[in-house]
Amino acid sequence: MTAITYSPRRPRFRRPSTHRSARAVAVALLLTVTACGEPGDRTRLDGTVHIGGKIDQPGFALHSEHTDRGFEVDLAAYLGEQIGFKSKFHDVVSAKRERTLIEGESELVIATYSITPERDETVDFVGPYFVTRQGFLVAEDYQGIKGTKDVAGKSLCTVEGSTSENVALPPKTTLHMETDYSTCVRKVQQGDVDAVFTDEALLYGYVEQHKNSKAPLKVVPDVSYGSFNRYGIGLQEGWQGDCKKLRNALRTYLTEEWARDVKAQLPALVDAYPGTWENRFRPDPQDLNKYSSCEE
Repeated sequence: MTAITYSPRRPRFRRPSTHRSARAVAVALLLTVTACGEPGDRTRLDGTVHIGGKIDQPGFALHSEHTDRGFEVDLAAYLGEQIGFKSKFHDVVSAKRERTLIEGESELVIATYSITPERDETVDFVGPYFVTRQGFLVAEDYQGIKGTKDVAGKSLCTVEGSTSENVALPPKTTLHMETDYSTCVRKVQQGDVDAVFTDEALLYGYVEQHKNSKAPLKVVPDVSYGSFNRYGIGLQEGWQGDCKKLRNALRTYLTEEWARDVKAQLPALVDAYPGTWENRFRPDPQDLNKYSSCEE
């Protein structure tokens, strides 16, 4: 475990955008005046790289006792070793991940950040590095959701700016919005809502975190809504050199280090799917060509 102090071709779903093209031209002209060369000719991935991440998502990124740990922390450390930079994480809520890149507060975002066509209109992505369905986290003794039909009428909690926010759920289902998942988890443990609704892989981090507590949790098996989510590394548009460096390093990571880090950081996920967890959650390295924003 590593502790860290705390854009192939365009994705096939990318559609041409007059607004996007005009903005890209304006940015390129500005950079030509203010710096030597356009973004694609230069790199931001050297020295200290500021990464927008999460600090309260056990298994993926958790800041505790002055130490950062989790799968995404290990991923950032690996990328830094391969490319030649030192990661410095700072907290970013889900709803502000695009903003932190656009405004230059972060060079990268590694924060269970799903690649979507809408987000790809304003930022670039490299990935995926994780694939997951969306599921439900409940109290260990809760029996109110056993199948998809049981979700109707339930009280759910998710996070503003997440893909789960826009999933079409059954009638009479109530969706409570919070800024972070830890608050949603507390609401489940206190009996204020029936379940946390978000990515299944993310939920298993909370299962592990609370397995020995007075209020243990479980992920409801075989119940999912919404589409697959593919986690990507977000970066500001136009930095094609950095995009390609990240893509090359991530492709190697998926084949050489990914499984080891998942077993170390997400043991509850591994235990839930013995023998099949790699096929369920690890992307095909060739998918990096499809979903990454790197141009040939």
